[in-house]
Amino acid sequence: MGPEMGWMQWLIWGTGTLVFGAIIVGVFVAAWRAARRPPEQLSAAAQVAREQAVPESVQAELAALNRRKDNGQLSEAEYEQQRAKVLSR
Repeated sequence: MGPEMGWMQWLIWGTGTLVFGAIIVGVFVAAWRAARRPPEQLSAAAQVAREQAVPESVQAELAALNRRKDNGQLSEAEYEQQRAKVLSR
């Protein structure tokens, strides 16, 4: 039989295992938090919202309206009307 592991080797192995496990958990937590974040607005609406310091709830409504417009559920005119209504609140 080969030599057994001493206490220092066990300490190094245990520390490495804990660090590796913490990294894996950190990656999963970061992915979970990213999935819960509202989608980023890739339009001028995002810049206007940032400049006006619009609350998160209004930004989420604007993002939903933008998605509906992109999916063809809203015409451009309907989108502009509903967007103005949301921003006027």
